[in-house]
Amino acid sequence: MRKKLFDTKNKLILFLSVSILLALTLSGCNWFGEGILNVFDPKAQIRVDHSEIKLAEGEGTIDLKIYSINQVEFIGQGFKYRYYNKGVLIPELSKDVGISFYVHPSDIPGKPGEITEIKKLPLYFKQAADYIVKNPLITEITCAISMFGTDGAGHNIVKSITVDLPALQPGIDIESPKATFEVLPGTTGTAPFNVVFDAAKSTDNRGIKDFHWDFGDGKTGVGIVVNHRYNLSGEYVVVLTVTDFWGNQGFATKSITVNEDCDDGDG
Repeated sequence: MRKKLFDTKNKLILFLSVSILLALTLSGCNWFGEGILNVFDPKAQIRVDHSEIKLAEGEGTIDLKIYSINQVEFIGQGFKYRYYNKGVLIPELSKDVGISFYVHPSDIPGKPGEITEIKKLPLYFKQAADYIVKNPLITEITCAISMFGTDGAGHNIVKSITVDLPALQPGIDIESPKATFEVLPGTTGTAPFNVVFDAAKSTDNRGIKDFHWDFGDGKTGVGIVVNHRYNLSGEYVVVLTVTDFWGNQGFATKSITVNEDCDDGDG
């Protein structure tokens, strides 16, 4: 009699074990990741597919397809953006963006439910673009995007979407800057002639690092705006050299004419 009870008990345990494993398989629940409590208090099992980066429709966007593979809904609240330069987090660019969306539960356990589409999700915002301008030696910024929200059972969920996805790729700068400058009060004067050279309208796609001036009289200067005095009459060729952060250079020249002071002081 005891043996029969023992055998019956073992069979019941085996039956329950098989039933639980079968339920886990059919429900699509990650038993090992979430633990056995996920059977009794299931979390939404969310999957995300994303398109390739789209440049033609607005630089740096992707499309998302989000769906559940178990019978738990998901209420999306937004996306977390984390940016990296060569694998190092850029804390000042970390950003959470609130966007509300809804993911339907699956009708059949283990099968994808109704797809929620999000179009043209940006990979970066203006802050990231401005950061590239302020740090012109950066060749690429990658991003990790996660979505966050709560499921129908009240669990807080963060789901990774991308890791190390190129968001901004300015690459190595091979474009030369464009040098130009103005001369005040003009290019012709009488010795001693005080001149202001202004190179503020010089441009570069990634920023100018250095402004170097050769005043044509054996003297030089540095800076965007410089003052110079010509004490002797003559013709002088002024050369402005602008250099960007990658060593590319641009040049501009102008001639300065300095006339003698013919006033002999006799009135």
